[in-house]
Amino acid sequence: MRSQARIRSRCDGSPRRPRRDAPKCSPAKRTIRRGAWCRCCARRDSSGRDLMGRDVLVVAEHLEGTLAPSTIELIAKGRDLAAQSGGSPKAVVLGHGVSTVAESIAGYGLEVLHVDDPAFEAYTADGYGQVLQRLIETDAPRLVLLVHSAQGYDLAPALAARANLPLATNCTDLRLEGQALVVTRRLFNEKVQAEFEFASDRPCVATVRPGSAKPAEPSAGGKVVPVAAAIDPSTVRARFLRLERPSVEDIDIAAADVVVSAGRGIQKKENLALVEEFAKRLGGVVGASRPLTDLEWLPKTRQVGQSGKTVRPKLYIACGISGAMQHVAGMKDSGLIIAINTDPSAPIFEVAHVGIVGNVLEILPLILKALPS
Repeated sequence: MRSQARIRSRCDGSPRRPRRDAPKCSPAKRTIRRGAWCRCCARRDSSGRDLMGRDVLVVAEHLEGTLAPSTIELIAKGRDLAAQSGGSPKAVVLGHGVSTVAESIAGYGLEVLHVDDPAFEAYTADGYGQVLQRLIETDAPRLVLLVHSAQGYDLAPALAARANLPLATNCTDLRLEGQALVVTRRLFNEKVQAEFEFASDRPCVATVRPGSAKPAEPSAGGKVVPVAAAIDPSTVRARFLRLERPSVEDIDIAAADVVVSAGRGIQKKENLALVEEFAKRLGGVVGASRPLTDLEWLPKTRQVGQSGKTVRPKLYIACGISGAMQHVAGMKDSGLIIAINTDPSAPIFEVAHVGIVGNVLEILPLILKALPS
């Protein structure tokens, strides 16, 4: 049974002991420096301007002119949160020659801030961070959302540090309760689901785990707004060298239409060849339950579940997988689920659309005979 915990963030405005070197600040004398937030949690600057709006800013991720599927999921989450806050969802696209990416996002009904400059032809945390910090200062969004990917996990902490904002990473859910933001994360090797509450005095930067939301549906009303944002090249410390494509073994199973996953029911590593042939015939990829990746029969990139990948293929076939809650959480939203297991009471059958009770090592050869080679 999954444990749950509710943890209230220290930035909820509760009294705390000030540092000895902390500046003295009273409401009458409180001011906000450009690009920095008052450590006394003020919501307005000296002129009375509200420092934080209600909009949600989605940072789009793309590669070689193609929008990342996880960004489409992030758009759905951004639209939902904007509706809760009473604001509007917006997106920002940084790059060079990626106008098609900006236009495709506008097709989901968002206002897209398009920053087109040769300086952003390749991603760098320094370059992207400078521009995003300026956008936060001018637009004052309620939330800044990024995909919890290699790029997002690199950029989000750097951006939060630059703008002196709270940060939540690898979130599986986000919602607003009144004016406070509540995020859900999994801790202690995915065994505990914890909720963290962030006060409403400042915008929050958050990365969202891919697969945590269903992809957004196209919507009307979007538009692309060009934004000029030059940066000083000398401030960019990283330099792009080359793009190395993953091998077939490291393919992203979350992007596949057909996933055939193997569990302990295949008994021996040598029997993986049978599952691989089955997946090949169906034009799919091989996934795995956690026991198989723990045994190093397959790489961690193939693991389906809470501590692995969340997949939503059109067809998911579970071969010899009992259906632990952690595994089911990573595949339950698949279009068609077929389960093969010797145990008729296995939990996997509770989520399967089609169940086959039997030995997977006997059933797969029979199916392969009926499939074209």
